[in-house]
Amino acid sequence: MSLVTGALLAETLSEAVRAAVTTNPAIKASQAQMRASAYDLIELRSAFEPRVILSGETGWQRVDDANALSASDNDSTKPRHQLAVRAELVLFDGFRRSNLVYANAARVDGSIFSLLDASETMALNATEAYIDVHRHRQLLDVAKRNVAKHEEIGMQVRDLVQGGRLPLSDELTIDDRIRSARLAQLDVERALRDADARYEKVVGHSPKGPLRVPLAETPPSLNQLTQTAVANSYRVQFARTQIDQTRFQAEVTLADRYPEFTLNAGVVRDINRNGVSGTRTDETVGVGLRWTLYQGGRDAERRALAELNSRALAEQAVAVRDVRELAARAWNAHRTNADRAAQLNDQLRINRLIVEVYGDEFVAARRTLLDLLEVERARFNVEFEAVGAQAGLAFSTYRALAVQSRLASHFGLAKSDLALAPGFQERVQDNPRAIFDVTIEPLR
Repeated sequence: MSLVTGALLAETLSEAVRAAVTTNPAIKASQAQMRASAYDLIELRSAFEPRVILSGETGWQRVDDANALSASDNDSTKPRHQLAVRAELVLFDGFRRSNLVYANAARVDGSIFSLLDASETMALNATEAYIDVHRHRQLLDVAKRNVAKHEEIGMQVRDLVQGGRLPLSDELTIDDRIRSARLAQLDVERALRDADARYEKVVGHSPKGPLRVPLAETPPSLNQLTQTAVANSYRVQFARTQIDQTRFQAEVTLADRYPEFTLNAGVVRDINRNGVSGTRTDETVGVGLRWTLYQGGRDAERRALAELNSRALAEQAVAVRDVRELAARAWNAHRTNADRAAQLNDQLRINRLIVEVYGDEFVAARRTLLDLLEVERARFNVEFEAVGAQAGLAFSTYRALAVQSRLASHFGLAKSDLALAPGFQERVQDNPRAIFDVTIEPLR
């Protein structure tokens, strides 16, 4: 019954990764940043709509102007009140608003790709934590079997010492080895507790039930892995959005060199304006112009924008090289771990046969206790390494998926489960106002 219950409570690797990616506070923070950048983009709606300003004032005014005012109004303190409504609509601004929308759309796409890249990293961290707990549990089993085997040998040695077939020094030797094996077990138990703690930090809860680590599929060649990694990498796609953002932001800056035309309208209602008794209403409508014809430093400004674009291009090249290196390292790790795991398994099979033969020869007094303990030590070391190599092999297969930005989707996490759909730039290229039809719902 307990085995069935344990199997039902066991957490699969897919479940652990999904829990980490959907609940970890670090991902929640990235999601909030993404939504904030999207709301910043939507807020630009105001730049395309009229601006209406209501203003007013009240107080006392005294004007001394005998040439303009009557004798009764001149040099007389009167209460003065004013209420005004003004409206302004930008007709042309050198495409500043449009490029600002384009730049912010690129920023939103960048935040999406940044979130997706962080999700891949979190998925890989959860995978590593899961495999690490599984590995340490296996290592603890190896350590316990090692203790049990040495205790079994100790019982044989004590019987032989009591029978006079072995010296007392052999009993002291096996006691020393048993204590060493127990100390090794304590070290593994501490390491397992550390692995459990890291698992809880990443996934959000302690490991549940027995764990199982299947291997993931890997591309057949390094070339294919590299091509897929560069094409799919969220890191590279983020770098591309930075190029676009820099380019559009430069156009925003250069828009200040063009004239700005505005449509203006307003109504002003005055009581006792400028010392004249009575009320007055002014109504205006017209087109305004503002154009900075000269401003120093524009040549340096243009060069600075060119350098910023060069930096963005260089950072994209860096991202591509980083991804290519990560792909090569993942491929090398997978090949090495596969070969190492296979060789260690063969070596372990041989070591077990040697231990069995040495055990029989020890009982037959053809091998010394030290001979037997030495082969037991060798078997333990190889088995310990074999467990680590198998875990490393499993992790390398998932690492190859992460390099291709495919790890989260491998575990059933669609992009729509994590982030807004990228492609905001494409949506606003033909009509900058089209982006304002987007409704952003809170992520669940």
